[in-house]
Amino acid sequence: MKKVTLLLLTIFLATFTGPVRAADESALEALETLRHGFAETRDLTARITQEKHLSLMKRTLVSRGIVRFKKPESFYMELFSPHGSKLLLKDNLMMIGLSERGGAEKVALPPEEGLRKWFAYLGAPVTALPEGVDVRAQRYGMLWRVHILPHGKGSVREVTLTCDNQGQISRIVIDERNGDRTILALSDVKINVGLKESDFSID
Repeated sequence: MKKVTLLLLTIFLATFTGPVRAADESALEALETLRHGFAETRDLTARITQEKHLSLMKRTLVSRGIVRFKKPESFYMELFSPHGSKLLLKDNLMMIGLSERGGAEKVALPPEEGLRKWFAYLGAPVTALPEGVDVRAQRYGMLWRVHILPHGKGSVREVTLTCDNQGQISRIVIDERNGDRTILALSDVKINVGLKESDFSID
């Protein structure tokens, strides 16, 4: 789960905050839809299903849990047993708790990867595509499917986001170069419900 969260933060930061270049209209409209959805969301809670397809072991691990975030700096994800774990991100401080071990591991991300900076950038409209990634988008009725393909030889080959025309994400697919695939599906999504700081704890 820690790896998945770091990958998503890296991709989203590169996509929404990097240098810009000329865009095709579909990709630009899709990214602006996503950005606007985040900008209008003060907090969010949802159920999550994670499918981890491991190419080397030729098996799939399925976990269910919950996810929450609250501006300006709080993100929480918990996966239930049998692969239980908790992750809390407070700006750039990440805390990971594994149910079978107890306690929590702390990881400090670089300040430029903190949630406060990310959310601040989402306040400005997307007017061009970032450098360092290719972005393609298709519209299917009320849904957008956005493909983000990082340049270079990093571990991520492609991230695919599915969202509605309000920018609400319902599915994230992360394809890695080693053949592994992680699918995150969100359901029972509730936004701007007034989450409290007590909702963000791994104790």
